[in-house]
This record gives sequence, structure tokens and C-alpha cells, in this order.
Amino acid sequence: MKARRVVAVGCLAACIALVVGCGTEIIDPVPVPPVVVPTPTSLKAVAPEAPENVLSARIIFEVASAPDSVRVSYQSSGASLLNSPAEPGQAGTDTITLLGLKPSTTYAYQAIAYKSGIAKTSDIAQFTTSALPTDLAGFKLQVMSGSTSLYTATGTQANNGSTYAVIFDPNGSIAWYHNFDSGGLQVSNVVMQPNGNITAFIGNTSGFAPLPGYYVEVTPQGEEVHKYDPPAGFYMDDHEFRISGTGANTQASFFTFDLRNTDLTSLGGKASVQLAGHQLVRRSSSGVVEFTWNAWDNIGIDEWLGDEGSKATRDPTDYDHPNAFTFDVNGNYVVSWRNLDQITDIDPVTGKVLWRIGGAKGDYTFVNDPDNGFRKQHSPKILPNGNLLVYDNGTGKDDQETRAVEYKLDPVAKTATMVWEYRHDPAIYTAFVGWTQRLSDGNTWVAFALNGRTVIVSPTGAVLWESQLKIDDKDGTVYRLVPVVSLYGYLTP
Repeated sequence: MKARRVVAVGCLAACIALVVGCGTEIIDPVPVPPVVVPTPTSLKAVAPEAPENVLSARIIFEVASAPDSVRVSYQSSGASLLNSPAEPGQAGTDTITLLGLKPSTTYAYQAIAYKSGIAKTSDIAQFTTSALPTDLAGFKLQVMSGSTSLYTATGTQANNGSTYAVIFDPNGSIAWYHNFDSGGLQVSNVVMQPNGNITAFIGNTSGFAPLPGYYVEVTPQGEEVHKYDPPAGFYMDDHEFRISGTGANTQASFFTFDLRNTDLTSLGGKASVQLAGHQLVRRSSSGVVEFTWNAWDNIGIDEWLGDEGSKATRDPTDYDHPNAFTFDVNGNYVVSWRNLDQITDIDPVTGKVLWRIGGAKGDYTFVNDPDNGFRKQHSPKILPNGNLLVYDNGTGKDDQETRAVEYKLDPVAKTATMVWEYRHDPAIYTAFVGWTQRLSDGNTWVAFALNGRTVIVSPTGAVLWESQLKIDDKDGTVYRLVPVVSLYGYLTP
């Protein structure tokens, strides 16, 4: 990538107001030395740390002595003034990476240093971003109605085989991307983790095919900082990966699977099938496996519901097919098992199954639900009030319609009472994949990912924002479409 040219330009169309509080007058006040705020100097903008991401730029500047914090203010012609998040200052050379820029656009910018509430600014300079890579030209998020402040993250593959994690801005333009250069392997399950980094699965398995796969962790600035491989003797599953904790207590949780020749004649299948069973694994930051929960030891093949064709003909396949997990209010694992029509709550220390909802051996009864439960579900969430929110694919039901549904759980009476549901108008059916999430403002994000459609709906079911993923002018099919608040780090949607 060519180095960006930096020249001086006129003043930004903004000014910084400084407010100084007034104290009470005293006799013989002790002289207070004035606050000396270092002025940032030697501005320059260079290629970002991820050279393929033309929508970011590193701003490098010098500060004589350490300020309390620094940030960069920037603006393109005719647009609003923007600011990067404030970061702790340091003496000498400092760097701030700007994210979410527009392609082929000239920006004026200046660094700002703060100390004791007083700000000083550098001279103003400018840089121009490059055009988007041509293989991203076919990726678009078409906003159909409404508005939102949220970004949308997903993973996809270009026609030339390049694999990308992509984040669209609230208006549907690409705001961030990362090319994994994965050698023909697919990318999926793109999520911003609580530590602010983005993770993605790289591989071609669908959770049962004996193919290699791994997860990659990328900083918002584009640096690949960690690769997560499965423990020896197991394959990495592509359906879920979550980072929790901080510092030395950081942990990664994910699914793996192994293959065992299994007699499925009792289910109408072959006498010997290469069947996959899954494990829920938690690993420490040093790579030590701290916890393993094995489906082979806890779930029988007689719990496999539906998918009669798979049972009779497919080899290899899986009988459990976990497709998501999250945490409840006590930190237990809440796991969705697609092939069981079941969601389970698992103690993260003992491995004890605390409850099961749905499926052949569920211990809860569905109340006030016209569908009498979910089928082939995804994306369970335990809400702050203890309710269960589910993306109900509805596969195997008579009406063939997908919905988001919320249940109030009564652990004493063992009932799951439906208190809310959302069905798209007109109806949308997705046999596989999907995502739903209750947002902090009380609205709900529902992503019919197999169809590339995402909506934000109010508690009354009103559509507040709707978008359609387009790949080469066709409705896109992806694994997940998930909300992101900020490109710079994790905030709860």
C-alpha cells in the first residue's frame, strides 16, 4: 500500500470549549503552579496495521511529556466532526488508529492532548483513504426501513476465494473488514468478544465433517493475536466460541467433536456410521484445558429427534449438533442442541445438568405456547430477569415458520411459559442458523441469517429497522448476523 501524503489544511469546522470551575476566595492562597499541557507535534498518517483494511489509518504524533489522555479529531468534507475514543497518554511517540473510515475519502485531522481537564491540539493535517478491494464490491447491506446506531458483523467468502470478516455500519456500508488469507477455507461465526477483539472460525466443517478448523482472534486494528486449535485427538466445531475473564484469568470456551463408529439400526440407519459427538471445552489463557463436558457420556443417541433422512443415509453425521451456548445469570453454560430440540443448563465446575427444556427428556412443560415449544432452535439467551429468549427455526413444524420466542421459567413448577414472540410479516422460514438478542434498550435483534434478513423489533413487535444482506446482488446466506456497538471495543448492544 502506498504511504499516505500529509499536508497542512485549513481549520476544522469545530472548536473545543474549555470550562474552568470557580473556587471560593481564601486569604493568602497558596500559589498553584499552572497546568502545562503538552502540545502534540510531528503529525503523520501511515498505512494501518492491517494493510488490507483501507478503512483505517494509524495517526502517529509526538508528545513532549505524558498527558492524561489523547485522542484524534477528524472530519471529511461536508461531514460531521468525529473523535476517536480517548486513550491514556504517554510521552514521546504515540499512535491512535482511526476505524470505520470511508473509502477513497480525504480527511482532515489533529491530535488532542488533555491534562487536568485542559486540552491542547496539534496542527491540522490530512490523509486520503484508498478504494475498497474489488472482491468486496459485491457485499452490501441494504437498509430497507428505519434506522439504528448498531453495526452488523458477519463472515463471508468472495468469488475469488478470499475469506473476510466484515462489519457494516448502521447505514449498510462496509466499515471494517479483515482478510484472513485462509487458503480456500471458509470463514464464519464472526463475533466481537467482551475483550473487544473479533473472533472467527476458519474451516470447512459443519460440526461433524472430519476436517481441520480453528479460531482466530483479531484486534480492531487488524492484528491477528491468537489462533485457537482443538485439543489433540479432536476436531474444532464451528458453531460457538466465547472469551471470558480478563488478564491471567482469561478463558476460551468452545465446542469440539470426535468420531465413533456407531450402530444406528435402532433409529432406522446403517449398522456402522461414523457418528460425531461433541464436547464443551474451556481452556485457560495458558492453554490448559480446565473443563470438558462430553455429550457421549450425557446424551444418548435415542434423544436424536427429527432428521430422519440424516439418520438413514448420512455418513458421517452427528446426533447431538450443538449450535450455540451462552451463560446464565450464575455463569452456567446454556447450550442449544439442534438435533435434540433441547436447551440445557450445565454447571461449569461439576458438569451437572441443572435443567433441560424441550426434547425427548426435557423436564419443563411449555405453557401458553401455540407451537408447544421450539424445534431445531439456535441462539439461546438468558435475560437479566431469568427469562429464556430463543431463535426458534421451527424445522419440522407444520407451519414451517421461524420466530423469536421468550419464555418465563419457573424452576419449581418446571414450566416454560411463553410471554413474547415475534414472527416476521410475511413469514420467514430458515431451516438452519440464525440469531436473536435482547438489546439494552428493550428491543430485540432477530437475524434470519440463512436469508440474510435482520430486523430490530420493539416489545410490541413493531419493526424499527430492517436490512437485507446482498452478495453479488442476491440475498446473502451466512451463519450469523450479530450486532456491534463500536468498532473500537466491546460495549453491550
